[in-house]
Amino acid sequence: MKTLPHNDEAEKAILGALLMREDAYDIVSEVIDSKDFYQPMNGVIYTAITKMKESSNSAIDFITLIDFLKKEGSLDKAGGVAYIASLTEAVNVTSNVEQYAQIVKEMSIRRSVLSMSAAFSEQAMDATSDIREVLDKGQSEMLQLSLTGSRGETDYSISTAVSSVVDRIIKKMDGTLADDSVPSGFDILDKYTNGGFKPQDYIVIAARPSIGKTAFGVSMIRNMIRDTDRPQRVAFFSLEMPASQITERLLANISHVNLRNIAQADLSAEDAFERVMNAADILFSKDLYIIDVPNIKLNELRAKARALKREKDITVIMIDYIGLIDPGLGPQTPRHEVIATVSRSLKSLARELKIPIIVLCQVSRDSEEKAPILSNLRDSGSIEQDADIVMFLHRKRILSEEEKQRNAKDSEGRATLQVTKVIVAKQRNGETGEFKVGYNATTTSFEQVVQTADFIEPTPPEKRGYEKK
Repeated sequence: MKTLPHNDEAEKAILGALLMREDAYDIVSEVIDSKDFYQPMNGVIYTAITKMKESSNSAIDFITLIDFLKKEGSLDKAGGVAYIASLTEAVNVTSNVEQYAQIVKEMSIRRSVLSMSAAFSEQAMDATSDIREVLDKGQSEMLQLSLTGSRGETDYSISTAVSSVVDRIIKKMDGTLADDSVPSGFDILDKYTNGGFKPQDYIVIAARPSIGKTAFGVSMIRNMIRDTDRPQRVAFFSLEMPASQITERLLANISHVNLRNIAQADLSAEDAFERVMNAADILFSKDLYIIDVPNIKLNELRAKARALKREKDITVIMIDYIGLIDPGLGPQTPRHEVIATVSRSLKSLARELKIPIIVLCQVSRDSEEKAPILSNLRDSGSIEQDADIVMFLHRKRILSEEEKQRNAKDSEGRATLQVTKVIVAKQRNGETGEFKVGYNATTTSFEQVVQTADFIEPTPPEKRGYEKK
């Protein structure tokens, strides 16, 4: 059998540099840890140096290291005094210590890939295993390896968690921490979410048909990609509408030209064509990826999401909508089990990729023309359980001519915006409540609320003289 990839000279050179150069540990520890060493005795020495640094941060040399190893009873495992003494002879230029660390890390990753490949080969040979599950697991582990550079074990101790949180707080206070939240672009919603959606959040936006789930999602994407401070890199899985229709909606959102005119290429009105072309120019340069695969398989969605994270470093995913994802459970599987499986998987994917995932969802007929509540989430209570944030859209579908006159007016006095309630029904790490946004039916877009408009309360079916269906 071939020897696994490793580089003894680089490993020794790192350890030698740690004994000779005081700041070498700060450089090396950013790249490797003890598990990246191939030779066990080198790993023992590096672990000892790490403990010495973390306990007192004192200078480390040949004498202090030998003394520490003796007290720990691990001097023999470290190769003995003679081996440790030889380490300083193995390094020619201590300034190259970062390059040595990169070599050791590369060898470690190669060994991890080989180990994973062997495990996957064994699973693939097992006829009783679900090959799609094997593929999904393989993609997940390989992605984690490519994102982190290592498959090393995680420290689960509370001391590590506390140190991480305190460090984050201090960096936020002094302004040195990059903000990794994803603002929605709607000011009141961003206040509710303390500055935007957080990495690993699983967000559900739900409503009855024709209320504007997709329009709200597209408007949010418009805001995200046009954010002047932190433009987001968005992947939009459009399972209900083709990419061309989503693009037309975005053009209407940005240009404020009637969506019907864009779809029919009727741009004869004054400066309409120019506005649409300017909007196209803006979209052309943005990091937005529209995946329009109808009835997409769950494993395929997860694979595409991982690839987009790896290749494009996307910062947020939106899916329209959860009911169109096929988990591959078979036609006899109850609908609530299908949705529960998809919901759990998307929640897991958000944690795996460390980005927020926003999912559009329908609500049941029980909420027809009434403000929806959590129990109205369609097909599965597990969506409510899995989600970190649940929002509902609520407004009257069809307005009378008299009611249309109560809409918010634009600068030329035309009634355009219909007030819509956004109900934050669940938020795991924040407050619940409701706020208002304005819906523009001509551009199928949502805008910041205009205070001059009133919310028109829908009439429940039982008060309209007929029974609910």
